[in-house]
Amino acid sequence: MQDLIPLTTYDRFIRTLKSSFLKEDNPINTPRITGILFAQPDNFTKEEILSGKDYFNIRSGKAIDLFCIGYTPDQWTFDPKIFNDLRQHFEKTTTWKYSGSVELVLFNTYYDQKEATVKLDFSDALAIDLKKARDEKLITSVGEIFEKIFTIAESISTDNPTREMSLKLIGDTGKKSILNILFNLLPKYIQDEAKKIYLYGTSDYAKQLSPQ
Repeated sequence: MQDLIPLTTYDRFIRTLKSSFLKEDNPINTPRITGILFAQPDNFTKEEILSGKDYFNIRSGKAIDLFCIGYTPDQWTFDPKIFNDLRQHFEKTTTWKYSGSVELVLFNTYYDQKEATVKLDFSDALAIDLKKARDEKLITSVGEIFEKIFTIAESISTDNPTREMSLKLIGDTGKKSILNILFNLLPKYIQDEAKKIYLYGTSDYAKQLSPQ
């Protein structure tokens, strides 16, 4: 089951992901992209995300599992305690830290057939500050970036889907940036290119095990 899913417990998170792996037509050992959306119900969230949740739910289809943290499945009521509990869990199990903004974190998930469970891989994760992206005019709306993510996810076929997602979101910005420096184009333009790379680049949020 892939949609925009309200999430209240970590156990439900894993069970839903496991169900997705077992039900889909793709080989069970194919890695998939999963997203967790941290969006407290301020005006930005209401206007940019909650108002379009029905479409996002349909549009995401089989392409991606996207979970909205802290919202109940009945009437999409926000529970701050649930939100905070899940924030704490992901911060304890990864090196990612919540910024306090409206943040979408994309990472790879795998199905471990031997253990019959889902494994999360934050070693190539994207943490996109949606508010910052709109404020700095890198996107015009959350709907725009969601549409790009859904479209890219539909065509990804590598063993590291979040890395491919990152490269496709950036496009050939990196090439342009090098050319901009070589040909001494306006610094403002270079800054805009760098912002895009910063926004869509992957980071290693996997927590390393301490040596015994």
